Amino acid sequence: MTQGSTASPVDTSVSKDVLMAAYAVVGARRTSFDTMMWQVPALATAAQAFLLTVALGPDTARPAQTVTAVLAAALAALSAQLMIKYRHLETSDSRLAERIERQLGLDQGLGTPPHAAVRERLGHQPWLVRLSSYRLWLSGVIAFGIADLVVAIDAATGFGLLH
Repeated sequence: MTQGSTASPVDTSVSKDVLMAAYAVVGARRTSFDTMMWQVPALATAAQAFLLTVALGPDTARPAQTVTAVLAAALAALSAQLMIKYRHLETSDSRLAERIERQLGLDQGLGTPPHAAVRERLGHQPWLVRLSSYRLWLSGVIAFGIADLVVAIDAATGFGLLH
């Protein structure tokens, strides 16, 4: 801007209509990430069951047991990474939706924003309700990976501890 210019500074406020449109997009995207995050352990558990059945099968040759168990361990690692990524994206969108809700005044009308942090929404519920299902399932996926590695090592070394 030059001296004496009558140009006004850029208005950085966002209209309510734009906020509502952004809120709809962010909400839909957040829901999509949340859905995908929970599909990962469901599909991984089914795949793990199949791979471990092959790896621990009495008629499966040791090299095939080793390869199958290593593939199962890789699947567990890939599944854990994917869950972590989708959780991060879902949490980011949830925080953005919460900021939009506060700008729209939904926190005042509803008492708490619909996308508020879980600890804020759960309050004084029993510990089993407050327990993070995400952390629990991620631990389960990692436990499968550890079991897969044990099976792979057992098959590769020929100890036969699991047969």
